[in-house]
Amino acid sequence: MTTFKRSGIYLAVMTALLPGLAQAEENSDVGTINVQGVSLGGGMMVQEETAKARSTVTKEAMDKMPSAGNAIDKLEYTPGLNVNSTDASGLSGVDYTMRGMNSDQIGLSMDGIPINDSGNYAVYPNLLGDAENLEEIFVTQGASEADGPHIGSSGGNIGLVTRRPVKEFGGFVKQTLGSNDLSKTFARLETGEYNGFSNWLSYSHTEAKKWRGEGRLYSNKFEMNSLFEAENGNSSNLIVKYNRQENSNYNSISKSQFEREGRSSGDYPATPQYNSSGQLSRYYKLNRNPFENLTVSFSQKLQLRDNLSWTIQPYYYWGNGGSFSGLNASSLSPTSDQAGQYDLSNLSSNTYYRPSWTQTWRPGVTTKLKWDINEQHSLDVGYWYERARQRQTQPFIGINADGNPAELWGEPGGSNQVKDANGKTVQGRDQYTVTPAQKVWVQDSWYLSPDWTLVGGLAWQHVERRGENNGSLYNAPENRHASYHKFLPNFSASYRLNQENQLFYSLSRNMRTPPNYVLYNVGDSISTKPELSWNHELGWRFQQEDMLLSATLFYLRYSDRQMSTTNSDGDFEMMNVGKVENRGVELEWSGKLPHNFNYYASYTYTDSEQKQDLTTEGVTLPTSGKTLPNVPKNLLNLTLGYDDGLWYSGVTAKYVGAFYGDLTNDEKVGGRTIYDLAAGVHLPVDKKIVKSAALRFGIDNLLDKKYLTSVRTNVFNASAHNGLDASTPYYNVGEERTFSVSLEATF
Repeated sequence: MTTFKRSGIYLAVMTALLPGLAQAEENSDVGTINVQGVSLGGGMMVQEETAKARSTVTKEAMDKMPSAGNAIDKLEYTPGLNVNSTDASGLSGVDYTMRGMNSDQIGLSMDGIPINDSGNYAVYPNLLGDAENLEEIFVTQGASEADGPHIGSSGGNIGLVTRRPVKEFGGFVKQTLGSNDLSKTFARLETGEYNGFSNWLSYSHTEAKKWRGEGRLYSNKFEMNSLFEAENGNSSNLIVKYNRQENSNYNSISKSQFEREGRSSGDYPATPQYNSSGQLSRYYKLNRNPFENLTVSFSQKLQLRDNLSWTIQPYYYWGNGGSFSGLNASSLSPTSDQAGQYDLSNLSSNTYYRPSWTQTWRPGVTTKLKWDINEQHSLDVGYWYERARQRQTQPFIGINADGNPAELWGEPGGSNQVKDANGKTVQGRDQYTVTPAQKVWVQDSWYLSPDWTLVGGLAWQHVERRGENNGSLYNAPENRHASYHKFLPNFSASYRLNQENQLFYSLSRNMRTPPNYVLYNVGDSISTKPELSWNHELGWRFQQEDMLLSATLFYLRYSDRQMSTTNSDGDFEMMNVGKVENRGVELEWSGKLPHNFNYYASYTYTDSEQKQDLTTEGVTLPTSGKTLPNVPKNLLNLTLGYDDGLWYSGVTAKYVGAFYGDLTNDEKVGGRTIYDLAAGVHLPVDKKIVKSAALRFGIDNLLDKKYLTSVRTNVFNASAHNGLDASTPYYNVGEERTFSVSLEATF
């Protein structure tokens, strides 16, 4: 059993969750859509009108998916996306690619708030909140949003839309149980509407065992949504989400290790292992991931005139946590040749728990003025500003006799952190980065006729990185600075041939600012250019009452393509792989069949080609014409479902093609087909107290396929080239067959 500390943030959030705090907002237009038309394929596809590729997963579809998965897990069948999770708890690692872009190249927003990490743009499950509180998730696979609050997006956006409070008093409870001691308890209370105010607040507790290796996962989440709507069209919306977790990490493995020892191999040992000096070196209790985070947004929409509205959305993100995923405990001795600025003469040789710790303070604001000039013409003007601050440290913390860290939470100031002879806390890393970012944009929409729509826009984005390296074992103190700015145009056109057929084209330019660690890493250059890309889409939609079909051709051209990877300590590093072209096609098809059956299918072909040879350590590698790592060429999802209003079921086959682990394409991981099953029944209720109830059941990886999901650590070359030694790619491991069952009720 894990005991969670009652921090000041915890108490502040609990106070904020009191029903008396009834403030409000209507969701900002930033990153939200209004779904029109019927959904098909069990809610996996809806009618779309925008002049760019877009897919939406509805609440209906999310509810039918098994397990306690997070919001990104719910996108696993969406075209363009290859989603892989470490396990079914929704708490561990999640990675995904889209049209050949890694997750840290894709903008992710929640009700208009950017939730990619402000430093390295990574996406962590703890930032996603409870999926039970989402109304829908949408994906724009390629074309960026002109008003998107992102500095690390190479194209595309994923948007999470929180459900609105309902008008009536009530509640919702759900209990999920599953394999590996999975248990998630969720409860939400609706206050109903009073004088224009309506609210809900929720709590969840999730825990599970790791399916591979020893260790457990724990999470507590508190969330609230307060909405005020005035009769004159003005609205205010306050959304607060808090999460606190204590997880054990999974280790990645090599392809040869997987083939030799199987999928259960290579994780952190269940019993302590000691080095030749008798000191603890490896043990799963050291590989931990404690974290807590808070997001607050307050959106206000003011109807200034009948044809003029103003939206402003201040927000704040706070995060505090870290992770230790190194294979061995960190050594530190008085004779270390990397003492740097420290006097280690007071230390005896020992091994330590050394988490990579990050504290983030991230206020920002987005504002937009929308002017409907007439029925054929509208103009949007907006501005976004954010000032993110991150302190990143690596303290050395003692290890107790039972193998647990003397102090799990490694924020600065801890009493068990190693100090040198002069009383200075010894750090493997001590960096403070300030990232002011701003964007101003204008977008002009012309509705030339009922059939033709043209949209053109221009954004100017400016980002600074101000780094303070406070000195560590490996680096002397120094300050670093870099700035990046570009004009980013966009254009789209839509033509409706008739009621059933629509054609569209979009073009957008994107800039991805280099991650913050390029200011400090020895192997990365501060002069690294931003990644620039042009994104083209040409698409067709066919829509009938009982069938939806969408087809999109895409082409992305990159210069200074950035690829993030991780080293043996789990820290991020960057590769600049130069010019890259991604091209392909996406298909999405959904509809109804006789006798209450339905179907859903999506297919993606992606060719991600490097356009030049790369040079590293003075050796030129044959990478031109090769495929980027971790990009399968083919993705196919097929679902056959049944829903008669009482019972529902569905079986899905998901095929992921082969992919490479290195830039020279020396090591290839074969494709796989995974089958998932979901079923449920809506239970009879009296409607007086219980409005509805459902029992749901699911099995993931029905046939218990053994496979590697994706690349965790990609490398330049997995075989020797021109005197350059080979490096080893490491991979995430696909989870075994798991089941889950849930019982839920709405009051």
